[in-house]
Amino acid sequence: MAKHIILMHGRAIKPADDVVRELAVRALEEGIRRAGGNGLVGSDGQVVKFSSAYFGDISNAILARSNAKVASKLTDADPLHGGAPCFPRAPLDIGFALTSAYKKFDKAQYRKVLDEASDSRWLDEAADWASSLAGLLTGGFLNLLGITVATEDLGAYLTSHRIGSEIRGRLDAILRPALGAEDDVCLITHSMGCMVAYDVMWKYAHMSEYAEFRSRQRQVTKWITIGNPLGETGVRRNLLDGRYDEEEKYPSHQIKAWTNIFAEDDFISHVAKLAPEFRSTPQNGLPRIVDKKIYNCWVYEDLDHAKRLTSNPHDLYGYLMNPTTAQEVVDWL
Repeated sequence: MAKHIILMHGRAIKPADDVVRELAVRALEEGIRRAGGNGLVGSDGQVVKFSSAYFGDISNAILARSNAKVASKLTDADPLHGGAPCFPRAPLDIGFALTSAYKKFDKAQYRKVLDEASDSRWLDEAADWASSLAGLLTGGFLNLLGITVATEDLGAYLTSHRIGSEIRGRLDAILRPALGAEDDVCLITHSMGCMVAYDVMWKYAHMSEYAEFRSRQRQVTKWITIGNPLGETGVRRNLLDGRYDEEEKYPSHQIKAWTNIFAEDDFISHVAKLAPEFRSTPQNGLPRIVDKKIYNCWVYEDLDHAKRLTSNPHDLYGYLMNPTTAQEVVDWL
């Protein structure tokens, strides 16, 4: 039985596919070392398979079409997606080095980060996300239009059948074969990736075209959600199961264990605890959710403001290198 980690990132512009994978593995291996583990190696000594369900090329294209400033930041080419424009890796390497230099990722270190680093760009993003949530909560065409203006890639996922299907297909192309082969899967999803994974697993659980697959698949052994927006009422209403009655909701019997990790000041997961929102019952077939809080100390140099140091408590790599997140992977290993 193969041990298999499958990662799905979140929204916003991204570096190339292979860069996301490389940095995610690097961050997770650092987190495992900080947690006292020996890297991505199973108990049998075998190196764990690692796959990335990447949709950055889709997000990059959507965001660049309507924003010249965003387009100007996509200065690299993604070799795995036809040379599609993407964000360069150099600023991420700098952020990785700055964050990795911290000895601990605890409350005291996070307070030091806030003393040293600006969060003005982060507040701008918070305003965009708040605008999107308002539209998701109230529904209607004008509200969805507002979502697409505030967060165009999230809006496209929710309003375009073609784009939504294509993004879900990126995860399905990896997850379904892995489960069908009876791999022991640890699924790690960040931000909007949590919404995509929920929708994909809901389809496996309820749609007739997956009936034969359901009869022979394994469950996801462990689902780790990080920076997760699923606690938001507006988000839940706009998932694929949002319009159905209770008996037709939820990715029933698809997940054995679910850990939700949220960071201090991460507004995307500010409805932090999922256990009260998704109560495990025999009827919904969900496992008991374990909620854990961390301090995401990721910092980077803001190239728009003379390399000003900036904090981002929602960052994917900051979540992965945190030993609390990594300990969940160690436990699965």
